This record gives sequence, C-alpha cells and structure tokens, in this order.
Amino acid sequence: MSTTLLQELHQETRRLYIAGSDLAAGDFRLKRLLPQFRQLGERSAVFKRIGEGIAALVEPEASAEPPAVKLQELALLLESVLYTQGTSTPEGSPGPIETVPVRTRTTLAYRRLAPIRDALTTSGGGRYEIIMEAYKEGAFQDLRLLPLAIGALDDPYSEIADYAMTTILPSYGQDIAGVLAGQLDLQGGKNDVRKLKVIGAAGGPEWRGLLLSAAKDGKEAIRTTAIEFLAGEADVVPLLLEWSRESRSAIRKAAYAALAEGGSVEGEERIMEAFAGKDREAAGEAVCGKVSAGLARRLTALFHTELNQVEAPPKDGKDSEKLWSRLQPFITALRGLQSPELLEAYRHVLRNYKRFAPVGGSSLLTRAASYVEKHGTYEDLQLMQELEREHVVYAHQHFHLARRLLAPAELYHSFAGSLLETLKNLGSKRKNQREHILLDAIEALVLRREWRQVERVWEGSGFYNSLDYLMPGEEELDTWDARWLDWFVARGSLKLTAAFARPGHSGAQSFMLKHLGTLEQRDRNELVPILFQGLERTGMPLPERQELLVSLLEQEKRYYRPYDFDGVLFGMLLELPASYAGRIEALLPRYQYEARKQLAYVLGQVQAMA
Repeated sequence: MSTTLLQELHQETRRLYIAGSDLAAGDFRLKRLLPQFRQLGERSAVFKRIGEGIAALVEPEASAEPPAVKLQELALLLESVLYTQGTSTPEGSPGPIETVPVRTRTTLAYRRLAPIRDALTTSGGGRYEIIMEAYKEGAFQDLRLLPLAIGALDDPYSEIADYAMTTILPSYGQDIAGVLAGQLDLQGGKNDVRKLKVIGAAGGPEWRGLLLSAAKDGKEAIRTTAIEFLAGEADVVPLLLEWSRESRSAIRKAAYAALAEGGSVEGEERIMEAFAGKDREAAGEAVCGKVSAGLARRLTALFHTELNQVEAPPKDGKDSEKLWSRLQPFITALRGLQSPELLEAYRHVLRNYKRFAPVGGSSLLTRAASYVEKHGTYEDLQLMQELEREHVVYAHQHFHLARRLLAPAELYHSFAGSLLETLKNLGSKRKNQREHILLDAIEALVLRREWRQVERVWEGSGFYNSLDYLMPGEEELDTWDARWLDWFVARGSLKLTAAFARPGHSGAQSFMLKHLGTLEQRDRNELVPILFQGLERTGMPLPERQELLVSLLEQEKRYYRPYDFDGVLFGMLLELPASYAGRIEALLPRYQYEARKQLAYVLGQVQAMA
C-alpha cells in the first residue's frame, strides 16, 4: 500500500492540532483529499472509515460531536494505519559501534561556552579575538567545542579557518586525525584541504597510508597538500619523480618541493635536470626555502656558469626579459641562503654592472647589491662605491654595508666628510639625489614607528593604540660620529636633527625652533612630537617647552591640531602649572575628537591644582 496519501493527511491533521480543531469545518485542504479517500473506500473498509472521519470534520452539521473529538478519532485511526505500514526493526546485524577516542572533557560553564560558540557559528567582526583568547585559556579542551572547531575550517573569514587549522585542531594531538579522517572527502574543496593539513601535521606515521592515497587519487589541491607531507619517505621517491613530470604545474611544484626537502640523491638529480631544462621556473619557486647544502652548491655553480655566459648587455627589452627568465629561478631558489660561492656570483654581477644593468629592468643588479649589502666584506666597499658612482640609487646599499663594517669616524668621512671629492664626481642633481638617499637610509636605521597601547586616563578607563616614533637611545647614538648632527642641520633634516640632538648644540635647537611654527599642515601632525623630543634632548627646560607648546596651540593660522596628542606632548600638558588654566580653557573650542577630551582632562587637572 502506498502511504503518500496517508502521510499528506497526517500533515493536515498535525496542522489542525496546532491551528485548532474549530478551523476544520470547510477546510479546503481536507475537502481536496476527501474524494480520493472515498474512492479508495469502495475497495477498503479502513479507507472508508478514514473518509467518513474527514467528512465529519469538514461537514460539522452531519454530526453533533465536538470537532476536537472528531479530530482525535481521525488522528488515532490514521496513526494506527500508518504504524501498520511502517517498520521498526533496523536492517542489518547488530555490531560494535565505531568510536574515535578524544581525550577531552566537558568542564566549562555554559556562560563561558556561549560566547565562544557564538563566535564559531556566526559572522561579523570581533570573532577572531574571542576565539584566540579562548584557545589561550584552554577552553577548546572542552569536548563540546571540538565539532565547532572542526566546523571553523570552513569559516568564511579565512583567518579564523587558518587559525583553527594551524593552532586549535593540532592541539588535540594525534586523536584529531582519526576524527577528521572519517569526514575527509578526497574530491573536496578548501575545507578538506585544511582537514588534510591537520591530519598531516598532527596524525603521525600511522596516517601515512591516507596521505599516500590522497596524493594518488585526490583532487589537485588535495594531491599537492598530501605530497608535501611525503617528503623524506625513501619508498615514495619513485612516485615523486613520476609526479615531477606530470603536465599540471601545481603537481610538479609539489613534487619538486618534496624532493628538495627529502634530500635524496635521486631528488637532487631531478631538480638539477629541471633547472637545465624548460621547467626551471617551476622548480625554482618550488624549492625556495628547502634547498640542502649540497643542492645549493650545485645550483650556485650552475648560476655562476649562466652568468659567465653573458658576454654583452641584452640588445633590447625582449632579450633582457628572456635573460631574466633564465636567471630569476636561481635567485628565487637560493633566496635566504648564504655562502661564499653565492657571494662571489653576485660580485661577478656587480663587477660587470654595465653588462647586467638592463636585465630584468635592473632587478638582477638590485638583487646583487642587496645580497652584498647584507653579506659582503671589507673588500666589497670599493665595489659598491664604484656601483654608486655609476648608479647613485645604490648609495642606500653602499651605506648599509659601510655602516656594518666601518668605524663611526670612517663612516662619516666616507659619506659626509669627503663631500668635496663627491661634488667633483657628481652633478648638482645627482648630489641632491644622493643626499636624499642617505637621509632616508639613516632614518630607516634610527627612527622606528611602533604601535603602543596608551591608557585613556581622560576617560577613566580603557586603552587605545597610538602610532609613535621611537627615538634612538644614548647607546645607539654613541655608535655614530657626532659630526653627523651638523650635516643633518645643513641638509635641513628635521627628523634626524631631532633624533641626534644633544645638550649644548645651539645650532640644532635654533634650527628646530625656526621650523616648528612654520610647518606645513601635512607635516605638522608627524613632526611636532618629534621636534619636541629633539628640543628636550638639547636640554631645553620643561617650562620653556610647555610655553612653546601652548603658544603653538594658540596660533591663529598654523596651529597644531592633531586627532590626539601623543604620549610625550600629553605628558607635558599634564605638568602645566595652574596659571595656564585660562589659556587651556580658551583652546577647547578649537579641538575635537580625542584631542578635545585630552585638553578637557588637562584643564580639570590644572584647575584642581589651582
């Protein structure tokens, strides 16, 4: 017997139980079913009785019984018939239930669990911080959060998905591999790729078979992920060699990376074969960061051979790009490695800078200069100086190399003291360009900007992030020749003058005072805090600096109007004497945002002092 019609009637009776039996009279849905049951009733007594029950509900005048009684009688009959048509015995033979042990407990109170659960199951901002803090507190060792942590692998916010993959799930140990393996789809997408990465990272040797199956039969992204975990397995090397010849670039790259990380002789030979052939670019990208010492020596030797074969500059842009495509894979593969052989290869580029300058739009020359800057020796100073004379843009790398190798007095003499000799070799335009490059290089060394948490004392509680300049300390300044300060003043560098200022240097103080009140609006917010720190370094007394700051705030046109006062300036304002109360109060209408709140707090402090 088909139960479709009976199930449809069952849904309608449930609807009437909820809506109320009084609404059954004239119900069009029941009227639509009634003819079908009457037709079936001609052949079956039970359907005849069901049809009569429907008619009693739809046509209340035919019976004096209340509609609730009629509905109940119809429902009981219907349930009885449905019960006889169903089965209550499960198919198959009973057996043990498969379980995966996970060593966690249920220890968290629901009040603590609820916000973590919401962060893992909803969308919106602020969730990442809640999840990260919960992990640090050990909350994910509660069993109830394990399914949600697995579900986070598919979170639309990639940082949460990656955090679950790299941090949360591996913290469960090898047990998590068994849980994820039962859910893994080798033809799946990003979610399954992340699951496989967790299995590979946390699972251990017993899951090697699954990784091998994924590398053979999975979707492309699954295969490349599995292959990276097979590095170092001797019996897998033949498969890696086979995969390194596949038509798909992603598979080849994964195989090259695993071969390089494995360190086998066969793998090294295959990578060298790729560099000697047409797959050099793919191999270079794949082995970056995974090159063994032996492979590095062979690649460096081949790189040097390729460089020696370049006997003249490229004829045109097309030849330049073609040569760069041959050489760039070596640079990529050997990135981060240090060796005398590689240093010598880059020296060869610098010695023949005219030959290699056009290659890759000067990318090869820049890479060589950067490598020598970091790893060069005293003998390379002359080489870098010659390069700078030809291409002044490399003064930056030359200076950094000299700063690392020379004594403070020698460094000053080489770059600032021998200015007359420099002027003979450089035109006015190139001289100015060189000076700007040197100033930028020194700023990068001594001036750093960092985010700091500042307490909102003006609001009573809380913190906010402030991006402030960190000035060099006395120990750092002692590593520089004192004559640099005069050079910075002469070149008009306000930042470096403030950073290198020292007590008793009247020229630096006068220079900063001269420019403090005439700064352009675009420079004011950045430079004012630095200049006040510089004035403090010259020994200018606090009362004078306070008067200077308040006067700057009072200027009619070029007054200082930041979003908020940095820690140094706010500290100076808090130490104002009571006599400044009226002047601070008059300043309030000019300012807004955090700066206004800070001034209001300063005013309160000054008035309390009075």
